Amino acid sequence: MNCIIVDDEPNAIDVLKRYVKQTPFLRLLQTFRNPIKALGYLQEEKIDLIFLDINLPNLSGIQFAKSLENKPFIIYATAYSEYAVESYELNAVDYLVKPIEFDRFIKAVNKARELAQLKNKSQNAILENAASAGQAAEFVLLKSGALTHKVNLSEILFVEKEVNYLAFQTTTKKILVRANMTEIFSYVPESQFCRVHKSFVVSLAHIHTLEVHQLSVGKFKVPVGSSYREELMKRIVV
Repeated sequence: MNCIIVDDEPNAIDVLKRYVKQTPFLRLLQTFRNPIKALGYLQEEKIDLIFLDINLPNLSGIQFAKSLENKPFIIYATAYSEYAVESYELNAVDYLVKPIEFDRFIKAVNKARELAQLKNKSQNAILENAASAGQAAEFVLLKSGALTHKVNLSEILFVEKEVNYLAFQTTTKKILVRANMTEIFSYVPESQFCRVHKSFVVSLAHIHTLEVHQLSVGKFKVPVGSSYREELMKRIVV
């Protein structure tokens, strides 16, 4: 499980880093003392688990968790026991009170792993049932504010990252969905769409022309990143 630590105490971070290193199924990607920077990181990277302090500068751990649209599993690690009830109302996996002993840490992360396994089994079962029924997705539901749009995949030209949103450009309109690029292929199938830039995914069916650093999709010009060009060429050259 990919995880991060958000805590403003260096000693607390060191303890958790040591515990994570001793746990084979955990992979620490980053640590943060500033929760605002952690929020920015979560917009770009897919994380399975967060070790989160409560008493943080600028933004409390509770506020931090409430601000997340797509929540990873959260284990609170804090010196304050009085927030435990509120944390469980936010569906926290566990609540560890400092100083944290390794056996208590292991109990919490094992619980997170079991929940992750159950989630994966449930998602796989849905996909298998759809496949066995011969179903193929022809449309996607895009929640934008209070509205949910049913959009045919064939109408989507490209998807662009816009700050904290994904902008789905269709043949007739643009729809903003609060999500990040790590989630893009949960909306559109990778078999029909290709990432061509860190901020763009395009419909292969709607590509008209390809230049050195950009391509034409409908009436729009989309940039092509150098690190994505080779894969794009494999996908469009017959």
